[in-house]
Amino acid sequence: MKNPDAPEHFVKLLVIDDDEVDKRQLKRALKASGFEYELTEYSDALGIADISLLNAFDCIFLDYLLPGDNGLRFLKKIRDAGIVTPIVMITSQGNESIAVELMKAGASDYIVKNEINGQSISQVLRNMFRLNRMMREREEAYCALRISEARLAEAQEMAKIGSWEFLAKSNSFYVSPEIYDILELDPQKPVTFEMFLTLVHPDERKKVHAAWTDALAGKHYNIDVRINTPSGVKYAHTHGRYIPDSTGALEKIVGTLQDITDRKLSEQEMMRAHELAENSMKVKEIFLANMSHEIRTPMNAILGFTRLLYETPLTTEQKSYIDAIHFSGENLLVIINDILDLSKIQSGKTTIEKSEFNIRELVNGIVGVLRPKALEKGISLTSSVHHQVPTTIKGDPVRLNQILTNLISNGIKFTEKGGVTLDINSSAAKKHHCILEFKVRDTGIGIPADKHAAIFESFVQASSDTTKKYGGTGLGLAIVKNLVELQDGKISLSSTDGHGSTFTVHLPCEEVTQENKQRQPSSLRTSPAPESLDLLIGAAILVVEDNPLNQMLVRKVLQKAGCNIDIVSNGLLALERVKTKRYEVILMDIQMPEMDGFETTRHIRTQCQPPVSEVPIIAMTAHAFGSDVAKCLAVGMNDYISKPFKADDLYLKLLKFIQSSPTRVVPFKGTDALPYHKIDLSALHELAGENSVFIDELVLEYNRQTPAFVEKLKGYTKSQNFEAIRFICHQIRYSYGILNMAALDKALDEISTLLKMTDPGPEMTKVIKLVSTIISLISAINEAVTRGLRRTG
Repeated sequence: MKNPDAPEHFVKLLVIDDDEVDKRQLKRALKASGFEYELTEYSDALGIADISLLNAFDCIFLDYLLPGDNGLRFLKKIRDAGIVTPIVMITSQGNESIAVELMKAGASDYIVKNEINGQSISQVLRNMFRLNRMMREREEAYCALRISEARLAEAQEMAKIGSWEFLAKSNSFYVSPEIYDILELDPQKPVTFEMFLTLVHPDERKKVHAAWTDALAGKHYNIDVRINTPSGVKYAHTHGRYIPDSTGALEKIVGTLQDITDRKLSEQEMMRAHELAENSMKVKEIFLANMSHEIRTPMNAILGFTRLLYETPLTTEQKSYIDAIHFSGENLLVIINDILDLSKIQSGKTTIEKSEFNIRELVNGIVGVLRPKALEKGISLTSSVHHQVPTTIKGDPVRLNQILTNLISNGIKFTEKGGVTLDINSSAAKKHHCILEFKVRDTGIGIPADKHAAIFESFVQASSDTTKKYGGTGLGLAIVKNLVELQDGKISLSSTDGHGSTFTVHLPCEEVTQENKQRQPSSLRTSPAPESLDLLIGAAILVVEDNPLNQMLVRKVLQKAGCNIDIVSNGLLALERVKTKRYEVILMDIQMPEMDGFETTRHIRTQCQPPVSEVPIIAMTAHAFGSDVAKCLAVGMNDYISKPFKADDLYLKLLKFIQSSPTRVVPFKGTDALPYHKIDLSALHELAGENSVFIDELVLEYNRQTPAFVEKLKGYTKSQNFEAIRFICHQIRYSYGILNMAALDKALDEISTLLKMTDPGPEMTKVIKLVSTIISLISAINEAVTRGLRRTG
């Protein structure tokens, strides 16, 4: 049976012994050991021609005394030749001194001849196998270490990284060969910290010294440094790690040094490219911002004056024209916003709003605006909305308007005969949700099949001569596709060259019913409450705006609210005004000559003293970029409003910063509150008769007392002299009451009731409004008397 400690293969043994008795004894012992073996025999060492063959054996039994060349000398010869096979010396006596000498010469073990038996040989062989295994493992570990060191050296060379070690007790450095290569130093010279410090760029020696001090104190460090070498400046990254001994004291510091010159140069190149790209983007952004300002500024005036026109008497025809102007202006503004902000569209940052709107009204508005263009070409434009389409839906009406306007405009542009139709249908998706289908058909020139995919790309049109014949940039369909997909919709095209086109858009939307309408969150107030507008009466506001049309518009809007307004055209003039007058709010345009809004605001906040430095400033910006808003707030502005703005939006902004004040200078409206020709002068005509002298005296009296009443009312209102106001109002009733003007009588009655209160102060805003009304009415009466009674002959 095979010994369980024996290896799985045969044991190859060599015996070198000249005594046949000893060899027979050894063979008997081997048979009794339980090992399977293959034995090779030599009588002396001289018979072994090639000593390297001894490595093929698992164990060698060598007699201590051999003829010709004794065993000890041959043992040394074997070991000198690099043979590592375990060798067991056979000796006739167990002398310890001989055993020591044998072991020093390289013997693995020894055995006394008279002790050779199966048990002893078995034990010797087991020991040899263990020793052999240990030697193999050590050799494998050594080989692995050499491979690892070679790979590390190769990796360090490839990564241009070297290692170093500082031993605290000996105050010495060990550095790897790669560090010598990085620093371009002589490998024969030792490296010290002081030497390394002399190589570091002078601007960074302080940083390196501080890092080394931290390392000595027990801290790790990672730093990048510049190094002066014979070949030029290199960039290196070095780190150090504190290693304590068993007592916690510093034993050594280990670290690495890596040449990162290539990486740093690449980073610098990338940084230069990035800066170049950023500068290019800034140039583009400045250009787009200026274009935005130039376009939005007149749009502000167009939309603003359109809203003011709504407040004047209009015929049905005039109102329809103004509706079309306003509708087109609002949608043109949205399109301008997107087209100007090209980076926003290209990066997919266009936001989609969710609001309720009447889809039939939206379609009627679009068709109403575009139909005149179709009629000019002699073609028709019709629309139909199927009955299953919900009346009110929740989605983005502005984006839908832009999509349909683009598609219908394209249809009209490329159609010479026939017409364009818009059909809208819907299909149920799930509860309260549906898919709207918009089909825009035209009978125009059509699109070739090979152009269907490319037609939605930017700046692409069906053929090279399309732009020459029909104009346009080729952006429309690209914007449409982008907007449709942003709303999780799809757009498709069906067309044949020369036979018209059909664009189909499918958009998911939410149906607004009475049930889910009640669950909608209450919207934020978009217009100020009437009573809150009283706070604006008399508010001192400085408008800093260089565009004359915008100046006129802002003046009209603010005068309508009863504000006291001063207008200047640039920042330098604004700084002069705030030195001489206290304002409750400043409306600041951004782009102005001499000194822009940013610089003006910065000067007010940093160079002026309170309360001037604390006055609320609202930016009026026509720029289309969010970065301008952030810049407004960064320089100290309190809020901003975008041009074009609505009056209610401006009032809401002002109300955030304006509070009631009894010391305001109250503005009084002119005679436009009641036209003079609508004032009934019949009572005065009856009183004067044909007495021309009396008529002249009456006109002179009205001309004298009316301005006096106005000035006294202004002064007493400002000083809150309620008793004097009541007296003046009594005189006005006596002087103007003969005309029986209901509006004046009502205002006098109301103010009389207020002024009878113990303290009318809390109702000051109502008093101001009534005084303003009274002044307007008596001024209108005075003009009517002057024009209506004065002799014309």
